[in-house]
Amino acid sequence: MSKLLMEANKLVSTPMDIPSFAFPVEPRPGEGVPDLLMRATFENGFSGMRAINLMLGYAENTQWSHSAMTARTIDAVAIATILGVREERIQELLYGRQPGPINFFGAKISPFSFGRARKVSPTYLKQKGYQKAIWGLRCFSFDPDNRERLVDQCSCGARLTFERSAVLASCNYCGADLRELETSNVDIADEAALQFFLSLIDPCADRSMQWNIDDGLRQFSRGELFTLIVDSAKLLNLQATGRKDTKLGENYIIPHDFILEAANSVLNWPNGFLDMAISIEDSRVTNCRRSKTHPVVASIPRNFKDLRRFLRKELNILFGRGKRVRFHYPGTSIAQGDHPPIFYPKAVKLQGKELGLPLCEVLNLYQIGSVQCPDRSLGLLLGAPANAPLLNTESFKRSPSVEARGLPIFELVHASRSSKHPWAQVFAAILNGEIKVRWQPSKGNSNWFSKCLFTTDEARVRKICQSRGSTLSPDTEISIDDLLFYFRMMRTSRAMLRGARVIPRGRLTLKILWGLQERYMTFQDIKAHLFVNGMRQFPSILGRDLDSSGLRRIVPEVRLYERGEAEAYLRAFRPGVRSV
Repeated sequence: MSKLLMEANKLVSTPMDIPSFAFPVEPRPGEGVPDLLMRATFENGFSGMRAINLMLGYAENTQWSHSAMTARTIDAVAIATILGVREERIQELLYGRQPGPINFFGAKISPFSFGRARKVSPTYLKQKGYQKAIWGLRCFSFDPDNRERLVDQCSCGARLTFERSAVLASCNYCGADLRELETSNVDIADEAALQFFLSLIDPCADRSMQWNIDDGLRQFSRGELFTLIVDSAKLLNLQATGRKDTKLGENYIIPHDFILEAANSVLNWPNGFLDMAISIEDSRVTNCRRSKTHPVVASIPRNFKDLRRFLRKELNILFGRGKRVRFHYPGTSIAQGDHPPIFYPKAVKLQGKELGLPLCEVLNLYQIGSVQCPDRSLGLLLGAPANAPLLNTESFKRSPSVEARGLPIFELVHASRSSKHPWAQVFAAILNGEIKVRWQPSKGNSNWFSKCLFTTDEARVRKICQSRGSTLSPDTEISIDDLLFYFRMMRTSRAMLRGARVIPRGRLTLKILWGLQERYMTFQDIKAHLFVNGMRQFPSILGRDLDSSGLRRIVPEVRLYERGEAEAYLRAFRPGVRSV
């Protein structure tokens, strides 16, 4: 035992009798308590961290890694006494004790963000003479100042630790100078993502820069956003390496490329984040038992309740339980065929019911800015304008007409073209006042807004329908109820057509629907064409006339006809006693 170490051991006679180093040591920028203690032993001539334990009266094998400091209570007064500094200087560097988030230079993060290994930047040690606390975080594989890869073992193969390294810059096993170890620099593909990430966690980062992050994320602290990025990066790494369902070792380090990718996804919230969430949907670590929860939510520590609740709601749009349909939405790099189905929020379903339109048409109204999306997360995903007007159908109902003049919008649009009807564009023109309408309550069971509107501006409706067409993607998924809206018939007829394979089984899309509309005409289509051209017919009389005309049904039990034959029938139709 060295003479200095023997003297330090003699000084520790009682817990209150704590000696001080001969040369006081002040904390340097970004230096943590373990780093500070290691430098103090070096500058005061001691050969290792064992001197600290002896001076404090601790067991000789007491650990001083960043991870170990979160597992026990640290006496700030004692540390300050040893170093010869004010207690406040040490107190502000302490992390606090787990369980629960710890304080890393003002950022509340998980204690599991630390690894047990010691990592150093040889060049930084040589130039600055001390090590930084952020090197102890799993998410840093390089020094953010010089971009040098951090080294966690000597060239002799010995792993660096706070206990086994001989003071600050020497290997405890071979005596090699750690400042001379060979390493390389990392390539930073996304400088903006790196600077954003550093602004969250690096004690030395410039926090005066304002980042244009989504308003929904501004409610969270630096530590919470840091946690989101780190846990997302971990899942990205697992997905890329195929290390699914594997436990992560204590020396696990997250490669910087995945940190940058995760940081970029947060900067490009929500679509960038949803892209990432799609790619890592089936990644999870062994200790994640919440298999029905998206891995991103499941990976966030339970102590971050607000963040987990927010993420669950945001991801619920794509990964929520219940009925979901596939809808084309802009702004993502994911191929259209890979778009996951959207889970419609309750508020959106209520608006669809109020308007009497398929939900894909309602989403189209959000996208073109005619109606404000009632769900912020979905609106961001769709790229919908946030300042769009609120839906207000009541204004149309204030002066209902007992016998409205003009033609029903519903029949006009259906009769305007064979397929790809621009429902969203027509209703956008109605809602903004471009098409004047009157609302008349239905005499039947349905008071859907779409079926109770009448207009005398038939020419404007026809112009919109004939010049624009639907802007929806053909890959957009529709429900059975949507099919009955577009391809008008009774439910029993739809079942028969499915049984006859005229309507294919399985998932229905607009592409399938448009194909059916181009090929066939339903009884309601024929009736609508006659109606809007001033030849309104009683259904029973029209049915008999269709049968007597020799028009062939596709399925004997259903009045569905080949479009070419049905259009020939309409051209030859002459009003007479058959008209209402």
